[in-house]
Amino acid sequence: MQRFFLNPECFIDQQVTFPKEITHQIIHVLRLNNGDPVIVLDNSGVCYQVDLQINPPEMKVTGVIKETHTVTSEPKTHLTLAFGLSSREKVEWILQKGTEIGVSIFYPFISSRTLVRSTAISPKKYSRWEGIIREAAEQSGRGKLPVLHQPLDFTVIMSELNKSHDLCLLAWEGATDGGENLTKVIKGFLGLSLGMVVGPEGGFSEDEVKIAVDAGCRVVSLGARILRMETAAMIIPALVLNLLGEL
Repeated sequence: MQRFFLNPECFIDQQVTFPKEITHQIIHVLRLNNGDPVIVLDNSGVCYQVDLQINPPEMKVTGVIKETHTVTSEPKTHLTLAFGLSSREKVEWILQKGTEIGVSIFYPFISSRTLVRSTAISPKKYSRWEGIIREAAEQSGRGKLPVLHQPLDFTVIMSELNKSHDLCLLAWEGATDGGENLTKVIKGFLGLSLGMVVGPEGGFSEDEVKIAVDAGCRVVSLGARILRMETAAMIIPALVLNLLGEL
């Protein structure tokens, strides 16, 4: 069944009203019919099976809630992924695949070696990023939409992550000798929130690693090979969830 995230105001008692853009998708793209069942989510971890009521002349789609279920696909551990701003293709890929894997919060940042040097992004680009997250969440069966923060400076990110998470990890290619073993760090972790930071294409400077460590971040290695930033951004949440038994 098709899945759609809707805002809470779309739900009134047992009736659901679909907004304009999803109405267009249902009628003209998916070509669904009256009575077709779909899954609707309210971003609270609850999903509803809804039978559609379609009125093409008025471009109106409503639905009647038939069943209600709790979504069981959300990880128990809330994962935050902070990553360096890069090209459009890489950022969109990270948002899409990170959502599929189970990331709950995305924090783009700029640092001394990021390709993008400004935290300013247009409303159009931000809206596109949110749309990519929404589509990936619907496709992968998520129960909640990951949160996308506005880009920030690396030093601000470090302060935010360490204050708001039970554990914060920074993956660094220079940690092959001096970094901690990821498996040992995660083993026995009983917290509810975990932050992960991966560097840009040029990696982190030693000064930035020191800033992270001073803020309380633990430096880990992802192996002996140098990974592309978008590869590291997918490897670390997947490894963490696997080690926690939640993949």
